[in-house]
Amino acid sequence: MRQLYLVYRVMPDGDRHPESIMAMVEEDLKTAASALDQVIQDDAPEQALRAGERWEFVPQDLAPLSDWEEIAPPSGRSMPY
Repeated sequence: MRQLYLVYRVMPDGDRHPESIMAMVEEDLKTAASALDQVIQDDAPEQALRAGERWEFVPQDLAPLSDWEEIAPPSGRSMPY
């Protein structure tokens, strides 16, 4: 079953910044970082990971509400995927 994940950009110092939301099944987690890298390289290369950065995928239920609302505010009309 698909579930929503909050995607964080993790900086070299360990600081995390919410970047996006992805819907996927748990098996997709193994390839999610490389798939996201490819999409970004194709569509927005200026947003690509820099040296020492990495992606982290946190299930919706485990992500802090404040981070979630930064990406998908309650006042929004639709949720990005």
